[in-house]
Amino acid sequence: MIKSCPIRVDISPNKNKKGFFRITPHGSIDADTHDIFRQLVKPVLAQSPKGLVIDLKDVDYISSAGVGVIFAIRTLIKEKGGRLAFCNLKPQIHKLFDVMKVLPKNMIFRSLEEADAYLYAIMDAEIKKQSQK
Repeated sequence: MIKSCPIRVDISPNKNKKGFFRITPHGSIDADTHDIFRQLVKPVLAQSPKGLVIDLKDVDYISSAGVGVIFAIRTLIKEKGGRLAFCNLKPQIHKLFDVMKVLPKNMIFRSLEEADAYLYAIMDAEIKKQSQK
């Protein structure tokens, strides 16, 4: 974490599922913080995660610069074959994503548990498919 910065980002690897991470930003993702957010998330993306949940429970505002970072994360995860989910969006953030059509609706969940279950089911199905080859 960068000290005295206007955004804090908690990054937690899932202890039960290797390659799965939760990212929880705290504060706005805007013109002042989007680059910090990008830099803090970069090490996780470099690991080519299988699944990434971005928990937005503590984010009240996302500017177009923040949307750009989220779109870049989505693109990178998709290119590397991973899955991305978002959870705990506040109404204004949900509306922003809806209006800008940044994310498909199947990537947005009400809770962390729902997002985790979705990602685990997809990855477990892929593992099963690979083992049958």
